[in-house]
Amino acid sequence: MHVTKSVKTSLEILDCFTSETPAIGVTEISRKLRVSKSTVSRILSTLEQGGLVAKIPANQKHRLGAKILQLAGTFLSTIEWRIIAMPHVKALRDETNETVMLFMIDGDHRICLEGCESAQELRSSFAIGGRYPLHAGSAGKLLLASLPQDAQKRILARAGLPGYTSHTITGAGELERELAEIREKGYAVSHQERAAFLSSVSAPIRDFRGEIVAALCVYGPSVRFTPARVREFTRRTLDVAKKISAEIGLGRERGPEGNPRRPSRAG
Repeated sequence: MHVTKSVKTSLEILDCFTSETPAIGVTEISRKLRVSKSTVSRILSTLEQGGLVAKIPANQKHRLGAKILQLAGTFLSTIEWRIIAMPHVKALRDETNETVMLFMIDGDHRICLEGCESAQELRSSFAIGGRYPLHAGSAGKLLLASLPQDAQKRILARAGLPGYTSHTITGAGELERELAEIREKGYAVSHQERAAFLSSVSAPIRDFRGEIVAALCVYGPSVRFTPARVREFTRRTLDVAKKISAEIGLGRERGPEGNPRRPSRAG
């Protein structure tokens, strides 16, 4: 039982490392997880020996270690459809001249699998392996909407609905209505929900069973995401997502419930 608890705490410590907090100290982890500093130090020492974390000499904080990159590479190499998707991702980037990314669900968050950055001077950046919330941003909402309601509730119970900007949906009722609309339309749109001044449009990538395995996301500065451009981005993203889905085995268009459907106009 003690070993199981230690493993659970180790995983929770690794979850403390995010794109927003790439380096973190013992005291901060202890406060965040409500675990004693001695326990945190002991587990970090073990993780450091395994190469999963590394200590930064300048400030004594810890960051993720090189072993994580090795594990991530192994994980990514097993996702065959990612190889199929990349030429389409690049083509969509060229068509829209905006950053395009692929996301999939990773526990209570979404993870960025791949991406192609816009060539424009004013553009959004991304981090391969970066973990982001499910309730904020078009890709996160699309993936969350694809889950059964009981799974949605479990995730939201653990992750909560923290506000990132004044546009983040933080009410359960409002989010439920938004997810229902996304399931009906078959795509998602976000304006400044996770980061100020950034907007996105996302469409689903489906496997041979018709189940959503990833979200294809066009992402960029909100100033360029005018209503007309959002409609254009939505059309192009849906089209490319369907092409990727067809190549990985879907073979025909389906709506969010597995039925043939025509995409509705972006709102």
